[in-house]
Amino acid sequence: MHKRSYYGLLSTVSLSAFGDAFGLLAMEWLVYELTGSKLAMGALALSSMLPEQVLRLLGSPLSDRLPRVRFMACLAALRLLALLLPLGMGLAGHLQLWQLFAAASLSGACSALFMPTAMAVIPGVAGTGKLMRAFAIIDGCKGAAALLGPALAGILTAASGALPALGVNAVCYTAAIAMLLWLPRVGKQSAAGPAAAFSLSSYLREVAEGFSFYRQFPAMLTIMMMAAVSNLSSMAIWTMMVPYVREVLHRDAAAVGTLSTASALGYLAGLGAISLMGEIQKRRAVMLGSLGLSGIITMLWGFIPSYSFALFAVFAAGLMGPFFSSLSSSLHGRLVPGHLQGRVNSVRFLIGGSLSPLGALAGGAVAELYGVSVLLLTAGILPALYAGVALRLPGLKTLDGDLSVLEQTTRLRRDTTLTGNISV
Repeated sequence: MHKRSYYGLLSTVSLSAFGDAFGLLAMEWLVYELTGSKLAMGALALSSMLPEQVLRLLGSPLSDRLPRVRFMACLAALRLLALLLPLGMGLAGHLQLWQLFAAASLSGACSALFMPTAMAVIPGVAGTGKLMRAFAIIDGCKGAAALLGPALAGILTAASGALPALGVNAVCYTAAIAMLLWLPRVGKQSAAGPAAAFSLSSYLREVAEGFSFYRQFPAMLTIMMMAAVSNLSSMAIWTMMVPYVREVLHRDAAAVGTLSTASALGYLAGLGAISLMGEIQKRRAVMLGSLGLSGIITMLWGFIPSYSFALFAVFAAGLMGPFFSSLSSSLHGRLVPGHLQGRVNSVRFLIGGSLSPLGALAGGAVAELYGVSVLLLTAGILPALYAGVALRLPGLKTLDGDLSVLEQTTRLRRDTTLTGNISV
C-alpha cells in the first residue's frame, strides 16, 4: 500500500507541475496581451498570492483534520474549475481581465494547502531513513515536469495562442484528480480529526501549533526566512519574464518557455549532484552558499542583457535550488512530529512565501520605472546579502552533523506536551 501511495502521489505532483507550467505561461501571456502593462503582470501574481497566504495561515490545520488524499482531490477539483472560467470565456470570445484575476485568486487559494498536504503524506509512506531520497525523487519529478512543460507551453502558445495551453492545464488536473481518487487513504490524522467536535478555540490552538515548531527551533525559522528572501527575488524576476523576453531580448513565447526549461534542467542537475553526494553533514554552508551564489549570478544577469547569458543564469540558479529546498524538506520531515506535518508544512510554506506578494508588486513597479535590468540587479543583491549575514549566526550550526540530538529534543517536547495535556 505504501509503495502504491508513494508512486501515486509522485504522479499527482508531476501532473500538477506539468499542467501549471502551461497555465502560468498562458495566463501571463493573456494578461500582457490584454493590457501591455508590467504592473498588471505583477497584479496577476499578487491576486494569486494574497489568498494563498491567507489560507495557509487560517487553513493550516485542515491538512491534519481531513483525510489528506481526498482533501488534495477536492483542492485539485477547485483549481480545475478556476481554469475553466477563462478557458470557456476565451473560447467563446468574451475573455476579460477580471476573469483571469478571479481564476488566479481561486487557484492560489487552493494551491495554498495542496503541496503542504502532499508533503505531510510523504513521511507516512516513506521510512525515516528514506526521507531524503523520497523528497529528492518528488523534487526530481517536479523538475522533470517543469523541464518539459514550459518549453512545450511556449511552443504551443507561440504557434496557437494561450488558450490551448490553458486546455492542457485542465487535462492535467483532471488526470491528477482521477489518480488521487484511485489512491487509498494514507497519513494518520491528529487527535482532532473530523470526528472530533469542532470549536473555534481548539481550531485556533491547532493553527498556533504549526508555529510552535519554529519557536522551539529558531534555526529552522532562520532557514525559512532565507527561503522567503529567495522567493521574493525569484517572484520579482519570473513575474517580469514575459516583458523581459519581449522588450529586452525581443523574442516570443517560445523563449519564455526555453528559459523556464533551462531553469528546470539546472534544478534536475542539482538533484543529481545531491544524490551523488549522499547524506550532507555541513548543511549550513551548503544552504547559505547556494543562496549567495544564486544572488551573485542574478546580479551579473542584470549587467549582461544577452539571451545566451540569460540561459546560463537561469540554469545556474536552478542548479543551486535543490541544495536549499531538498535539505529544508528533509529537515522538516525528520524533525516535525507526524501528527503535526500538515499544519507545520502549511506554516513553512506561509513563511517561505510571505515576501512573495511584495516581490510581485515591487518587481512590476521597479521594472516599470527603471527597467528589467535594474530589477535583476536588485533581486540578486537581496539573497546574497542575507546569506552573508546569516553565515555569522551561530544558531545555524545546530543543523550540521548528526540530527539525532535534535530529533530526541523533538520527542521529549512532544511527550512533555502530551503529558501536560493529560494532566489538565
